[in-house]
Amino acid sequence: MFKSVFDISQHYHPTEGRKIFALFQQKQRFEIKYILPFTRKHIFYMETAHLEIISFVSQIIPIDETAKRHIIEAFEPIETPKNTLLEREGKPTQFLYFINKGFVRVYHIDNGEDRTTQINCPSRFITSFQSFITHTPAYDNVQTITDCELLRISKSKLDDLNKKISHWNIFREKLYQTSLMFNEERNRDMILLNAEGRYKKLMKTQPEILKNVPLQFIASYIGIKPESLSRIRRQLIS
Repeated sequence: MFKSVFDISQHYHPTEGRKIFALFQQKQRFEIKYILPFTRKHIFYMETAHLEIISFVSQIIPIDETAKRHIIEAFEPIETPKNTLLEREGKPTQFLYFINKGFVRVYHIDNGEDRTTQINCPSRFITSFQSFITHTPAYDNVQTITDCELLRISKSKLDDLNKKISHWNIFREKLYQTSLMFNEERNRDMILLNAEGRYKKLMKTQPEILKNVPLQFIASYIGIKPESLSRIRRQLIS
Protein backbone atom coordinates (compact mmCIF):
# COMPACT_ATOMS: atom_id res chain seq x y z
CA MET A 1 0.00 0.00 0.00
CA PHE A 2 1.05 3.58 -0.57
CA LYS A 3 2.28 5.50 2.42
CA SER A 4 1.52 9.20 2.31
CA VAL A 5 4.43 11.46 3.15
CA PHE A 6 2.23 14.53 2.98
CA ASP A 7 1.75 13.58 6.59
CA ILE A 8 -0.79 16.13 7.70
CA SER A 9 -0.44 15.99 11.44
CA GLN A 10 -2.79 17.21 14.14
CA HIS A 11 -1.60 20.07 16.28
CA TYR A 12 -3.11 21.60 19.40
CA HIS A 13 -2.41 25.26 20.16
CA PRO A 14 -2.66 26.29 23.84
CA THR A 15 -3.86 29.81 23.11
CA GLU A 16 -7.05 31.07 21.51
CA GLY A 17 -7.33 32.95 18.25
CA ARG A 18 -5.58 32.55 14.95
CA LYS A 19 -1.95 31.55 14.55
CA ILE A 20 0.47 31.85 11.71
CA PHE A 21 2.17 28.63 10.80
CA ALA A 22 5.36 29.52 8.91
CA LEU A 23 7.62 27.07 7.24
CA PHE A 24 11.02 28.30 6.10
CA GLN A 25 12.80 26.26 3.52
CA GLN A 26 16.40 27.42 3.26
CA LYS A 27 17.13 25.46 0.11
CA GLN A 28 14.74 27.44 -2.03
CA ARG A 29 14.82 30.62 0.06
CA PHE A 30 11.13 31.16 0.19
CA GLU A 31 8.61 31.29 2.99
CA ILE A 32 5.12 29.88 3.02
CA LYS A 33 2.62 31.08 5.60
CA TYR A 34 -0.78 29.72 6.43
CA ILE A 35 -3.24 31.48 8.71
CA LEU A 36 -5.35 28.86 10.40
CA PRO A 37 -8.12 29.07 12.99
CA PHE A 38 -7.47 27.72 16.47
CA THR A 39 -8.77 24.16 16.59
CA ARG A 40 -7.67 20.54 16.66
CA LYS A 41 -7.42 20.50 12.88
CA HIS A 42 -4.78 19.42 10.41
CA ILE A 43 -2.10 21.94 9.66
CA PHE A 44 -0.78 21.74 6.12
CA TYR A 45 2.95 22.02 5.77
CA MET A 46 5.21 21.81 2.79
CA GLU A 47 7.41 18.76 2.68
CA THR A 48 10.75 19.00 1.01
CA ALA A 49 9.04 16.66 -1.47
CA HIS A 50 7.58 19.70 -3.24
CA LEU A 51 10.81 21.61 -3.68
CA GLU A 52 11.89 19.86 -6.87
CA ILE A 53 8.56 20.12 -8.64
CA ILE A 54 8.29 23.82 -7.79
CA SER A 55 11.79 24.32 -9.16
CA PHE A 56 10.87 22.31 -12.27
CA VAL A 57 7.69 24.27 -12.96
CA SER A 58 9.37 27.62 -12.32
CA GLN A 59 11.83 26.91 -15.14
CA ILE A 60 8.92 26.85 -17.60
CA ILE A 61 6.42 29.38 -16.26
CA PRO A 62 6.61 32.15 -13.63
CA ILE A 63 5.01 31.17 -10.31
CA ASP A 64 4.35 33.23 -7.21
CA GLU A 65 3.74 32.16 -3.61
CA THR A 66 0.05 31.53 -4.26
CA ALA A 67 0.87 29.30 -7.22
CA LYS A 68 3.33 27.36 -5.07
CA ARG A 69 0.61 26.77 -2.50
CA HIS A 70 -1.76 25.46 -5.19
CA ILE A 71 0.92 23.08 -6.46
CA ILE A 72 1.57 21.80 -2.94
CA GLU A 73 -2.13 21.19 -2.38
CA ALA A 74 -2.67 19.48 -5.75
CA PHE A 75 0.29 17.08 -5.81
CA GLU A 76 0.04 14.31 -3.23
CA PRO A 77 3.34 12.80 -2.00
CA ILE A 78 3.50 9.02 -1.67
CA GLU A 79 6.18 6.46 -0.88
CA THR A 80 6.12 3.13 -2.72
CA PRO A 81 8.32 0.04 -2.47
CA LYS A 82 10.06 -1.35 -5.52
CA ASN A 83 8.07 -3.39 -8.05
CA THR A 84 4.82 -1.62 -7.16
CA LEU A 85 2.28 -1.40 -9.99
CA LEU A 86 1.11 2.20 -9.95
CA GLU A 87 -1.13 1.89 -13.00
CA ARG A 88 -2.43 -1.25 -14.72
CA GLU A 89 -2.88 -2.16 -18.35
CA GLY A 90 -6.54 -2.30 -19.39
CA LYS A 91 -7.69 0.34 -16.90
CA PRO A 92 -7.78 4.12 -17.36
CA THR A 93 -4.62 5.70 -15.96
CA GLN A 94 -5.52 7.61 -12.81
CA PHE A 95 -2.43 9.67 -12.02
CA LEU A 96 0.51 11.56 -13.42
CA TYR A 97 3.66 11.02 -11.33
CA PHE A 98 6.61 13.29 -10.58
CA ILE A 99 9.64 11.35 -9.38
CA ASN A 100 11.45 12.75 -6.36
CA LYS A 101 13.48 9.64 -5.62
CA GLY A 102 13.89 6.33 -7.39
CA PHE A 103 13.21 4.95 -10.85
CA VAL A 104 9.93 4.12 -12.58
CA ARG A 105 9.18 2.38 -15.87
CA VAL A 106 6.30 2.06 -18.33
CA TYR A 107 5.93 -1.37 -19.94
CA HIS A 108 3.54 -3.76 -21.64
CA ILE A 109 3.49 -7.48 -22.34
CA ASP A 110 3.78 -8.42 -26.02
CA ASN A 111 3.34 -12.13 -26.78
CA GLY A 112 4.66 -12.98 -23.35
CA GLU A 113 7.63 -10.62 -23.68
CA ASP A 114 8.19 -7.71 -21.31
CA ARG A 115 8.56 -4.52 -23.39
CA THR A 116 9.77 -1.48 -21.46
CA THR A 117 8.96 1.71 -23.35
CA GLN A 118 10.04 4.32 -20.82
CA ILE A 119 12.31 4.58 -17.77
CA ASN A 120 12.48 7.80 -15.82
CA CYS A 121 14.52 9.11 -12.92
CA PRO A 122 14.20 11.88 -10.32
CA SER A 123 12.85 15.31 -11.29
CA ARG A 124 10.89 13.92 -14.23
CA PHE A 125 7.26 13.07 -14.91
CA ILE A 126 6.01 9.66 -15.92
CA THR A 127 2.72 7.91 -16.66
CA SER A 128 0.88 6.21 -19.50
CA PHE A 129 0.18 9.56 -21.14
CA GLN A 130 -2.36 8.57 -23.80
CA SER A 131 -4.58 6.88 -21.24
CA PHE A 132 -4.09 9.68 -18.71
CA ILE A 133 -5.07 12.39 -21.21
CA THR A 134 -8.01 10.56 -22.82
CA HIS A 135 -9.14 8.53 -19.77
CA THR A 136 -9.30 5.40 -21.92
CA PRO A 137 -7.98 1.94 -20.97
CA ALA A 138 -4.18 1.92 -20.88
CA TYR A 139 -2.01 -0.25 -23.10
CA ASP A 140 0.78 -0.03 -20.54
CA ASN A 141 1.63 -0.68 -16.92
CA VAL A 142 3.46 1.84 -14.76
CA GLN A 143 5.76 0.21 -12.21
CA THR A 144 8.37 1.32 -9.70
CA ILE A 145 11.78 -0.24 -10.30
CA THR A 146 13.23 0.87 -6.96
CA ASP A 147 11.78 2.18 -3.73
CA CYS A 148 10.34 5.55 -4.72
CA GLU A 149 9.20 8.88 -3.36
CA LEU A 150 6.68 10.35 -5.77
CA LEU A 151 4.19 13.15 -6.20
CA ARG A 152 0.96 12.23 -7.95
CA ILE A 153 -1.91 14.23 -9.41
CA SER A 154 -5.17 13.27 -11.12
CA LYS A 155 -6.17 14.60 -14.52
CA SER A 156 -9.00 16.65 -13.01
CA LYS A 157 -6.69 18.33 -10.49
CA LEU A 158 -4.07 18.95 -13.16
CA ASP A 159 -6.67 20.66 -15.34
CA ASP A 160 -8.12 22.53 -12.37
CA LEU A 161 -4.78 24.26 -11.85
CA ASN A 162 -5.55 26.13 -15.10
CA LYS A 163 -8.10 28.12 -13.12
CA LYS A 164 -5.74 28.82 -10.25
CA ILE A 165 -2.32 29.42 -11.81
CA SER A 166 -1.59 31.84 -14.63
CA HIS A 167 0.11 30.20 -17.61
CA TRP A 168 -0.49 26.71 -16.19
CA ASN A 169 -1.95 25.68 -19.54
CA ILE A 170 1.45 26.51 -21.07
CA PHE A 171 3.17 24.21 -18.59
CA ARG A 172 0.65 21.42 -19.16
CA GLU A 173 0.97 21.61 -22.95
CA LYS A 174 4.77 21.64 -22.64
CA LEU A 175 4.52 18.50 -20.54
CA TYR A 176 2.39 16.73 -23.14
CA GLN A 177 4.62 17.90 -26.00
CA THR A 178 7.70 16.59 -24.23
CA SER A 179 6.07 13.17 -23.90
CA LEU A 180 5.14 13.15 -27.59
CA MET A 181 8.65 14.18 -28.66
CA PHE A 182 10.19 11.51 -26.43
CA ASN A 183 8.04 8.79 -28.01
CA GLU A 184 8.87 9.98 -31.52
CA GLU A 185 12.60 10.02 -30.77
CA ARG A 186 12.47 6.59 -29.17
CA ASN A 187 10.61 5.11 -32.16
CA ARG A 188 13.18 6.65 -34.50
CA ASP A 189 16.07 5.25 -32.45
CA MET A 190 14.55 1.77 -32.45
CA ILE A 191 14.48 1.89 -36.26
CA LEU A 192 17.71 3.71 -37.11
CA LEU A 193 20.12 2.59 -34.36
CA ASN A 194 21.38 -0.91 -33.74
CA ALA A 195 21.46 -2.37 -30.23
CA GLU A 196 24.94 -1.07 -29.48
CA GLY A 197 24.00 2.38 -30.75
CA ARG A 198 20.93 2.48 -28.54
CA TYR A 199 22.99 1.44 -25.52
CA LYS A 200 25.65 4.07 -26.23
CA LYS A 201 22.98 6.75 -26.54
CA LEU A 202 21.54 5.68 -23.19
CA MET A 203 25.03 5.92 -21.68
CA LYS A 204 25.30 9.48 -22.96
CA THR A 205 21.81 10.81 -22.25
CA GLN A 206 20.71 8.90 -19.12
CA PRO A 207 23.79 7.42 -17.40
CA GLU A 208 21.95 7.36 -14.07
CA ILE A 209 19.71 4.60 -15.46
CA LEU A 210 22.72 2.37 -16.11
CA LYS A 211 23.87 2.83 -12.50
CA ASN A 212 20.53 2.17 -10.79
CA VAL A 213 18.28 -0.01 -12.97
CA PRO A 214 18.58 -3.84 -13.23
CA LEU A 215 20.01 -5.13 -16.52
CA GLN A 216 16.83 -6.96 -17.53
CA PHE A 217 14.90 -3.69 -17.59
CA ILE A 218 17.66 -1.87 -19.47
CA ALA A 219 17.74 -4.68 -22.03
CA SER A 220 13.97 -4.54 -22.40
CA TYR A 221 14.14 -0.76 -22.79
CA ILE A 222 16.58 -0.88 -25.71
CA GLY A 223 14.83 -3.87 -27.28
CA ILE A 224 17.29 -6.72 -26.76
CA LYS A 225 17.75 -9.81 -24.60
CA PRO A 226 19.71 -9.51 -21.32
CA GLU A 227 22.43 -11.81 -22.65
CA SER A 228 22.86 -9.55 -25.69
CA LEU A 229 23.21 -6.54 -23.40
CA SER A 230 25.85 -8.36 -21.35
CA ARG A 231 27.79 -9.08 -24.53
CA ILE A 232 27.63 -5.41 -25.62
CA ARG A 233 28.83 -4.27 -22.20
CA ARG A 234 31.77 -6.69 -22.29
CA GLN A 235 32.76 -5.50 -25.76
CA LEU A 236 32.69 -1.86 -24.70
CA ILE A 237 34.79 -2.56 -21.62
CA SER A 238 37.43 -4.60 -23.45
